[in-house]
Amino acid sequence: MSKFQGKYALVQYCPVPERLEFVNIGLMLVVPDQPYLEIRFATGQSRVDRLFGKQSKAYLDALKASFRSRLLDQFKVDPQGKYFDNFAARRANEIRLSPLQPILVSDVVADFNELFGSLVGDQEPIQREPQIRRKLREAFIKHGVDNLLEKPDEIDLPEYDLSLSVPFGYQNGCYNLIDGMRLPPQAAEGFKEAGKRAIEGNLIWKHFENGPRKKLVVVGDFSRQSNGFYNAVKDQFAQAHVGLYRLDDMRPLYDDIQLQAQVHGRH
Repeated sequence: MSKFQGKYALVQYCPVPERLEFVNIGLMLVVPDQPYLEIRFATGQSRVDRLFGKQSKAYLDALKASFRSRLLDQFKVDPQGKYFDNFAARRANEIRLSPLQPILVSDVVADFNELFGSLVGDQEPIQREPQIRRKLREAFIKHGVDNLLEKPDEIDLPEYDLSLSVPFGYQNGCYNLIDGMRLPPQAAEGFKEAGKRAIEGNLIWKHFENGPRKKLVVVGDFSRQSNGFYNAVKDQFAQAHVGLYRLDDMRPLYDDIQLQAQVHGRH
């Protein structure tokens, strides 16, 4: 496979340049014989915040966009990258370009991705859907009711300075907001989680008491809990106006979703 001579440089950030402490936030690769230019920035900023304290994401994103624009303009007038070192020397404020380094590449896209991953990375962990929500989604799909559910808007409770997000909803006289609840095996920790959901549900019930009424409905994984624990949580939820179903016995919930879809004309 043919190899091509390229040059790469790191885009680095420091809000206080005199400290001489810079964090890699992006990568540029130039392969003149292709011709090829790629500039990519990390989507997150966890390393930046860790080293310099919390930084404004909007401001940092604006700096990235501006620097990218200047790099593209420079490449238009200097496609061989002969004067990039001079360009870099003039850009040593909050964002700077490291000196160009030579590199041999064969597959420019694959080689760039590998270089970016090793030198920069996206700096943020992948946000995965909680396991209990995945189980809930899979159960709704398996029983053919997923198409009868909606994705509710975020619930804002300004009087409590609180916003809540749940994955599923359907109309049942009041609007039911369905979420999953995974309970730790330790009873004390399990009651903490259940108590948190009861409080959230009660706040939702009170906030929408003048209509249109909304109600939290929780599907709990009680597989590691006793029946006594489940009954205690059920009583607590009833007092807080929170619906409760078991993950291992969701038939009553499936039936209600299907019935309400017919009543409210959602098929």
